[in-house]
Amino acid sequence: MTKRTRLLLVAGGCLIGCVACARASVAWTQLSLSTCRVDEFIAANPAGDGRGVVIAVLDTGVDPSIPGLTHTPDGEVKVIDVQDFSGQGDVELHRVQFEDGKLIDYDDDGAPIHYVPPTVPADTSGETRRWWLGFFTESRFVNSDVPDLNDNGTTDDRFPICVTALSGDGDDQALAFVDRNLDRSFGDEKALRNYNLAYDTFTLFREKPEKQIVPVAFAVNIFLRQAKISVVYDDGAHGTHVAGIAAGYRINNQDGFNGVAPGAKVIGLKISQNARGGPSTTESVKRAVEHAARFGREHNLAVVCNMSFGVESVIEGHSDIDKLLDKFLVKHPEVVFCTSAGNEGPGLSTVGTPAAAAQAVTVAALLAADSARDVMGIDIDQAVATGFTSRGGESNKPDLATPGWSTSTVPRWVTRGDFWAGTSMASPYAAGLCAALISNARTHHAKVRAWDVRRALCLSAAPVPNATVLDVGYGMPDMPKAAKLLDKLLKSAPDDPIIGYDINTACPHGYGGKARAAYWRSIYHPTAERQTFVIEPVFAPTADAGARTEFTRKFDLRSNSPWCKVTQQQVYLRSAQSANVYVEYDETQLTEPGLHVGTVDALADGEVAFRLTNAIIVPHRAKAEDNFRLSFKGQTVDGWKPDRYFLTVPPGASAMKLTLAAPENTESKARMSSIYDPNGAQLYRRNARLDTTDANREAEWTLTDELIPGVWEIPILADRPDRQWPYDFDVRFFGLHAEPKRITEWSGSPPEGEVTVTNLFERPLPATVDGLFEGFRKYAEDNFTGLKDSLTYTLTLDEDYDRVRIDLEMDPEAYATTTDIGVTVEADGEQVYSSAFSNRTMEATIAIPDVGEDTSVTLTITGGFAAADDKRETPITVRFDQLLAKPIAIDVTHGEAGNVDFVPSVPITLDFAVEEGAPETPGGLNPIGYLRIRERSTNDVALRVPITIGG
Repeated sequence: MTKRTRLLLVAGGCLIGCVACARASVAWTQLSLSTCRVDEFIAANPAGDGRGVVIAVLDTGVDPSIPGLTHTPDGEVKVIDVQDFSGQGDVELHRVQFEDGKLIDYDDDGAPIHYVPPTVPADTSGETRRWWLGFFTESRFVNSDVPDLNDNGTTDDRFPICVTALSGDGDDQALAFVDRNLDRSFGDEKALRNYNLAYDTFTLFREKPEKQIVPVAFAVNIFLRQAKISVVYDDGAHGTHVAGIAAGYRINNQDGFNGVAPGAKVIGLKISQNARGGPSTTESVKRAVEHAARFGREHNLAVVCNMSFGVESVIEGHSDIDKLLDKFLVKHPEVVFCTSAGNEGPGLSTVGTPAAAAQAVTVAALLAADSARDVMGIDIDQAVATGFTSRGGESNKPDLATPGWSTSTVPRWVTRGDFWAGTSMASPYAAGLCAALISNARTHHAKVRAWDVRRALCLSAAPVPNATVLDVGYGMPDMPKAAKLLDKLLKSAPDDPIIGYDINTACPHGYGGKARAAYWRSIYHPTAERQTFVIEPVFAPTADAGARTEFTRKFDLRSNSPWCKVTQQQVYLRSAQSANVYVEYDETQLTEPGLHVGTVDALADGEVAFRLTNAIIVPHRAKAEDNFRLSFKGQTVDGWKPDRYFLTVPPGASAMKLTLAAPENTESKARMSSIYDPNGAQLYRRNARLDTTDANREAEWTLTDELIPGVWEIPILADRPDRQWPYDFDVRFFGLHAEPKRITEWSGSPPEGEVTVTNLFERPLPATVDGLFEGFRKYAEDNFTGLKDSLTYTLTLDEDYDRVRIDLEMDPEAYATTTDIGVTVEADGEQVYSSAFSNRTMEATIAIPDVGEDTSVTLTITGGFAAADDKRETPITVRFDQLLAKPIAIDVTHGEAGNVDFVPSVPITLDFAVEEGAPETPGGLNPIGYLRIRERSTNDVALRVPITIGG
């Protein structure tokens, strides 16, 4: 129960308190409708429950048969359309003959195969009936939780599908029949039509259903001209869960257990393929949003899109999908598009793509107080920002924050629980808020624009404790307030040609040195000169030339931070001309290391029209006189409010060691499981956590190859939002320089070579040196070419090898053309790994079971691109390693000594030689390994020199 509710109970007296308690006793706090006062709003505005609005769920698919997604409160069908834009469910059809009461197909050898035809309506038109056949294969479920769809012990079944239509029929007149029991008869199968016509679904036959998993529900869409039938389903569960949060009604058949907008209808738009590691596929997002807008027009429904998908981005706001969505949303100002901020928090500059799209509603995640209490046993007074939610930086995102831990609808086969966490859960909550606001507003206003809905939610939002605009944007929406504000905004909206404002300013981390927010993450930040923000109006596509020419608007400027000053009192825009806002930073208030956030609001007619975000990071700097060490003793972290340590890498540094420790004789469960490079890319390590109950009193993390110049961020959190834990945090840098930095050649048998190492720091480093020969690498500078979106590489292993390692990299511009990159690894045809890029690099080491004499291991990389391009040349660097089960030692010496003292500024040449027993290099591969230098007293790694012979 929130603090606000407690105060009302005390003020209202005993009777009101008892009524409120009675209501609370039946509330389903597992999906918190009290956090944004949704329950109050719906109770006061029952017609504003989302009716008249369709929520398009761009996801893994939506199962329309699940309790909670079958009907709206007024008894109408909830899920009114399902489409697969990923291609995963596509089944090619071929013509077959009808002879002697049988359908005749042929196998690969030309032998006939007979099928019993279905019963179809008698035809009196004299037109010719046509017949097609295709096969829905179980193999496409190899990465899902239900690889054996009919529980018969195999995963390679092929389910025949028969499609029939008269010669004059179109797609909507065609009928489909699925041989669900594999008996080569369609005579016992029901007719299926395109889902949006009759809402037909089917399940596959199981001999002993009482002992087996509940089936997947399927629907179909028939495309006669393409000789294709699309079988639509949710084999990932994510989309079904998302749909329930946004619009579920009587979830799990429970009275009062509803999503945010239970009256809204849903269209499930599948954009991802589990068979490829779960990513979205080329143009699936583009085609899905276009379908949603068209569907809304054709059915006279307002449209809210939800996309709980996304990846990291290093050119926020300028990826192809960001630009595509912004262009689409400007063209369709009535379509609201909600998307998750990302789960790469709590580091800064982690909002990804498409979350950085300017016109989208980008949503961060909260843990609701009532959900925390009743599901997790955590006592917090009010909602808090989660540790995982991505944060802004050079992007002026997120926009707002909603509950991101929720119970919701899931397919019947899901056994891992239904209380899930992520900004994936927060975004559909916001989509439900938008649907409810639009539903309510349409009772008084003919047209509701996305721009006004977003402003109403943001400007009515309440601050979130211990959070900045980088964490939660404007804060947590308040539905009753948002509805009142939306009504006010819509009264002027019909005559308002504006649907947004473009903002850009100088930002060294931004694409091309520009960004929508001022974000300074270095040892320098501007104080002698002004930070200039350039503002441009975004006009609605319906605004004619006269409205654009006559447009003039004045804004009053207000700074919300004492160090962030504006000398202007106002600024105005005229026509399509831009205007400048000048912001000055007070250097005297920016001396304390840490994050400094300041905002400037521009108000028109008493409401904020746009906000200018400024973030200054003052980093810690390790000094030579302290031997490049930093120590923070006796610290305490408060829940999920991160203690952020920003560290500047000293010139010449070769390694950074981080140590988190529990102070002596104290308990602690502090953690630093994520750290962030200067670009905001997340590095994650699960075991970088303290747990003194398990005698885990120290966690270490050393970076060598990954260490790049700039300002790194190390956030420290508690394990729970209601706990405070003490900790000590220490940082140390090493300063060795190797020439060459990477060993690419050696000679002899066994191989040998040399490397020169210099200590660039000012104190001697007594060290030990060694090395390891790891295996062999297949290296490729490759391209996704034209419409080809898949690349494949193969290694052949014998008993000497037991693992493979993949190391993939794309440059920022190339990665920005994608919406996803999926990765799968198979060993002798059996999948052993599947995943997807979360940023432009990916590294993983995969154990290969039961390696035989000639085990074939195949790596497949599948790109999903924002737009198809037959002239595409998108580069990717591929490193595919086969690793020895018993790596071979490399002897490293300086003269006769096994130990080496690296005196400052004295180059020392190290000789290295691989020990006997190294296997011969396989054709087309290159030897790989590394040399390592460790401080003698601590065993800390001071330098790692990669060996990539020939690379």
